[in-house]
Amino acid sequence: MEEISIGTALSREPGTVRGRLKVADFPDGTPMEIPVVIVRGSRPGKTLWLHGCVHGNEYCGTFIIHELLRALAPDEMAGSVVALPVLNVSAFHKNQRMSPFELYGGGDLNRCFPGQQDGSLTQQIAFHVYRHLKQYADCLVDFHTAMTPDVRWALYAAFPGEVGAAGEAIARAFGFHSTLAAAPDILGGSAMMAAAKDGIPGFIVEAGGKGPAFARATVVDAAERLRNVMRHLGILSGEVRSYGKIANFARFAWVTAPRGGLFQPSVRCGDTLDEGTVLGHYFDVYGAPTGEALSPHAGTVLAIHPGPLMGNGETLVHIGLEARES
Repeated sequence: MEEISIGTALSREPGTVRGRLKVADFPDGTPMEIPVVIVRGSRPGKTLWLHGCVHGNEYCGTFIIHELLRALAPDEMAGSVVALPVLNVSAFHKNQRMSPFELYGGGDLNRCFPGQQDGSLTQQIAFHVYRHLKQYADCLVDFHTAMTPDVRWALYAAFPGEVGAAGEAIARAFGFHSTLAAAPDILGGSAMMAAAKDGIPGFIVEAGGKGPAFARATVVDAAERLRNVMRHLGILSGEVRSYGKIANFARFAWVTAPRGGLFQPSVRCGDTLDEGTVLGHYFDVYGAPTGEALSPHAGTVLAIHPGPLMGNGETLVHIGLEARES
């Protein structure tokens, strides 16, 4: 059985091992380490790589990974699961998107893959994670969240040929209806796109909201969908469930707020929009209505600002465009 060695986690036989991978140093010189879990099956097969908290305050993915790991039995598996539940650990500690120690490089870990060994802090974290991902992974599932508990959509790297076809098959096995077939020029620097360029099918799940804005039901549902992906990959036995058609958006639009104020959204994730649909209402500090936010596009709500406060230039809504259901 091929050895899997990631930091102090060393797997040479069926079973579960845990360890830590050093990705950088804290300013006091102590090691910045992230958790690693490797679950090896009793039979050979594919290796599924999972990671969460690329953005430190997107905790729902960490809980989904934990939910899956608790239910895995190595003697029922063919292949392996490698899980890194918390990538951006210093941001995780601070309940914020990016590391508090990132000074110069922008700090968005989802734009830094495959990383740079002598780059900024975040580029170095990406480098130390990605070199192992590239070595061991047959496919990647990367967990993120948006702003509200009802977020449920996904993306796969829609590259030409086998890697794109494999990514779409994973997306169908996971089964979120709102799914973006992400072209190679979208999300440059994400782990998903870096992996696809190296021939590894990549898939991003957006489930739940930032911080505590997610529900137990979301965690349980996503973990079961992951098990369905594992059945599709042959890591688990059993029939692969069909979740029905997916939307296959061609692209998406981020819409920022042209004004600030107290904000009450009037649409939810998954709602269908026409151009001009009212997205929400603005009020001043005296409670008087001051205007409406209107959708500039027809499409599907992927994420919506929850309010109650809106600042100029904040993300108002994220819209999936040009859906082709299949």
